[in-house]
Amino acid sequence: LPKRSRLTTADVRQVIKAGRSVRGMGISLKYEPAKSVQVAVVVSKRVAKRAIERNRLRRLVYRSLPSLPQVRVVLFVQSAKIDTDAIRNLC
Repeated sequence: LPKRSRLTTADVRQVIKAGRSVRGMGISLKYEPAKSVQVAVVVSKRVAKRAIERNRLRRLVYRSLPSLPQVRVVLFVQSAKIDTDAIRNLC
């Protein structure tokens, strides 16, 4: 994902605070309208203990994202078993 399409820490906090929520199987997201598409994926240590596993899950989510409208999105992975179709339907 290009650097301009990623959310900064401050942006992630803002989206979490003011965004709207949507939940699906194994994943939830918060979003708010924006001028361009920006995305962040959060995988906690509770989901995957090792950093290698968390990074693999994060890359899988980034690859499975469809083209999004102009929003800022924070995706929270809640299960190590992710269905890529569920991600597309949720977005």
